[in-house]
Amino acid sequence: MSLFLSQREIRGLIKVGDLVIPGGYGFPSFSETGCIDHVDEVMAPTPAADVKDFKLLMKVFSVAPNALLKGLLRLMDKESAFPEPIGGLLRLLNVGVKGVVFSLYYSNKTSEFYQGPLVHEAIGYQVNCEMDESNGSAGQ
Repeated sequence: MSLFLSQREIRGLIKVGDLVIPGGYGFPSFSETGCIDHVDEVMAPTPAADVKDFKLLMKVFSVAPNALLKGLLRLMDKESAFPEPIGGLLRLLNVGVKGVVFSLYYSNKTSEFYQGPLVHEAIGYQVNCEMDESNGSAGQ
């Protein structure tokens, strides 16, 4: 249950999230991870006006056919080919939509019921911090 998004808006986000990150080749899909359970952590610091616009967009995405969303995602990737203000709008959509999807997915957070590989494990991401004994500071 989200404090910011309705179930319908969450369905729209999951739908577009699975189009952006469908999974496969050892990677879980956006929806498989259950990272959507942490959407409020992304929405909380977002300005209220942006959340309002995002909610409207997710409502539209929840009922839009996948073919239309795939076409929109392709256009968002080619935003530089369009003149302003269309290119600017596509760039804004790209950052707004994929920013939320990638933030949730690469946060490595999952639902409590998820049992598949964590995203950081799947991509081989591992942070290692060791003490640099020569000067006593933490190094890489």
